[in-house]
Amino acid sequence: MAQRAMRLKRVFRLTNTRIRVGVGVLLATLFVIQCNNSGALDKSQLVSDFGGQKIGRTPADLAADIEKLAKTDHVALLKMGLERYATSVQDYTCLFVKQERISGSMRPEQHIKAKFRERPFSVAMEWVKNVPLGDRVIYVEGRHNGMMLIRPKGIWKNILGTVARDPTSKQVMANTLRPVTQFGFRRSLENLLGVYELAEGRSEAVNTFEGYKQIGDEKVLVLVRMLPARDDYPAKKTVVYLSVDRLVPLGVEGYDWDDRLFCRYFFKDVKFNVGLTDRDFTPEANGMKPLK
Repeated sequence: MAQRAMRLKRVFRLTNTRIRVGVGVLLATLFVIQCNNSGALDKSQLVSDFGGQKIGRTPADLAADIEKLAKTDHVALLKMGLERYATSVQDYTCLFVKQERISGSMRPEQHIKAKFRERPFSVAMEWVKNVPLGDRVIYVEGRHNGMMLIRPKGIWKNILGTVARDPTSKQVMANTLRPVTQFGFRRSLENLLGVYELAEGRSEAVNTFEGYKQIGDEKVLVLVRMLPARDDYPAKKTVVYLSVDRLVPLGVEGYDWDDRLFCRYFFKDVKFNVGLTDRDFTPEANGMKPLK
């Protein structure tokens, strides 16, 4: 018994080393408790959520990262924009400005008030300058048997009322380069990316960053893509004006292999997430008669 008591005494005898270890364990425990109570382990003040990625950078550093991608990797930058758009935008209104060269002739610049919603894909347009054959258009994916609804301009709206047309029919495409089914930021980003990736796979694109410009109150990155003559490339030169704030293409210009401008699209006065509903894409809400 005496020997056992001596062994226990040695085990529990306080030494300097044991005291330091004990104090260290106590302080570490108190630190963990304090962090859990304050939430310090849950979220760092240095981490910002950007485009679905956790990046421990300041806003100025993030801007520098975006500029670096503009200089070195347009594909990665556009993918970042597409990801950010998909997680943050439900709808928007804007003034859509377009000008296109059709059948060798440059058409007058059109100004169109547009409403757009992602789900379901919905577009409502009202022409306010240089009206084509119709001055109002509605297209909602999955409705009206896939047709778009058109209000003919002038006196024809009273004679014909609202008419339905296939958005990719020969008659419609004789007056536009892009059907209404390709309208909007998401499908523009997807189309741009498709060509970028095709050209990248062939090592044929020459991509450059041309600095910054302004569209309305929006600061934009100017991206330029040059391609060789091929049937599956849409343009020799494409200029993309990418919003610094939301990374969406607020403007796109295309030049053919004779260096002529053949298309120009700009989005102005964009207001995101305004709460558009099904009713906003009905004939009644857009000054059109119900389809007969």
